[in-house]
Amino acid sequence: MADDRRQFDLQRLRDLGLDLDSSQDEAEVRSNCRLTQDCIDAGDTSLTLNPQTERFHCSNCGQSGTLRDLVRGLEAGPAAPQPPVPDVLDAEFTEAPLVASRAVARTEPKVLHLEEGRRVRSEAEVRAEARAARRAAREGRHTGERLIITLLALVFLAAGLAAAGLSGFANYQAFSRSVADPLQSGVWGWTGVIAAIISFGGFTFFYWHTANGRMKEGVRALLFALAGGGTSIVGTQMYIAANNQAAAAEQVQAGSNRDVLETQIADWRRQLEGIPPETRSVEGLEAYLAEVERVGRTHQKPYRDAQNELGLARRRDELQTRIDAANAELLGTGSGDILVQAQTRTSIPGWFFALMLELFSSQGTSIGLVALLILFGRPAVNAGTDSANPQAAKKN
Repeated sequence: MADDRRQFDLQRLRDLGLDLDSSQDEAEVRSNCRLTQDCIDAGDTSLTLNPQTERFHCSNCGQSGTLRDLVRGLEAGPAAPQPPVPDVLDAEFTEAPLVASRAVARTEPKVLHLEEGRRVRSEAEVRAEARAARRAAREGRHTGERLIITLLALVFLAAGLAAAGLSGFANYQAFSRSVADPLQSGVWGWTGVIAAIISFGGFTFFYWHTANGRMKEGVRALLFALAGGGTSIVGTQMYIAANNQAAAAEQVQAGSNRDVLETQIADWRRQLEGIPPETRSVEGLEAYLAEVERVGRTHQKPYRDAQNELGLARRRDELQTRIDAANAELLGTGSGDILVQAQTRTSIPGWFFALMLELFSSQGTSIGLVALLILFGRPAVNAGTDSANPQAAKKN
């Protein structure tokens, strides 16, 4: 406040014709005194100002005081020399002229002696200019801070949009499965996507409206955002619950089929034990038979024995394939034991996961967008407000 007052007084002195920029000494400024006509006629730098202590003194006319006193003296104009007062006053001839001169002095308007083309700026304008200068200096110093916050805002925005995409996918799957008709299924699925969009965009509109004083619009945007967020939470929870139910049904089905599969595996193993262990491989027997057919000895007994052995080898491979497939079915179709997965799966409530996904979606995008609005939108708005409305700037 004191600094603004001092800057205002110094600017008024410049507007009133004092040269305060010619001195090289910042602690003490010397200029021509314009308080009296004698000082103006003398034309020397008899006026000394100290901006730090806000005091002045003129060695010619002997006047001194604060900068505000100097401003008032210059606004009143140079003081005319007072006529000497006689020792003996004749009431008949001197009282009336003295009273008349005093009345004229009281009623004569004060004239501001300004240089041509210059205007006295108001205190609010000087404060607005000083505030704009400080803001420009602060923005220059905080370039690195703005860069870091901008990068973090973009990261939050990307993470929020990614979470919104997951929430929209879950909503589409959950709502589309709630109806059997294909056309209605698609309509309700896209309704869930719209709810996800409203949830992550509504909170940004809420901030934007409330920051600009539109409280009714802000409350309406908040209601829409909460409605979209609640719908997204329900849709995501339904999608997670449906997946958990499908996994549980698969486990129940695998458990019911386990006894049947184990019985079949035992039967196939008994059949496999009935095949002689010395039976050769299918590839070897097929190569042997092809060579016998080439040389034309198919009428001999070894050829017929090899054909019988080839049938046993193929039966052995078929039984082994069935046993492996049944074991894989018991083990979860090759992806691991179903029972072991059911025991090691982390039990996270569906509503908790849905709530956190909605928070990441709505608040992540809102934080990122609001940070970008503050960094790149608010300074211009403030500057325009201060210059267009000095009274508002004065109140602030």
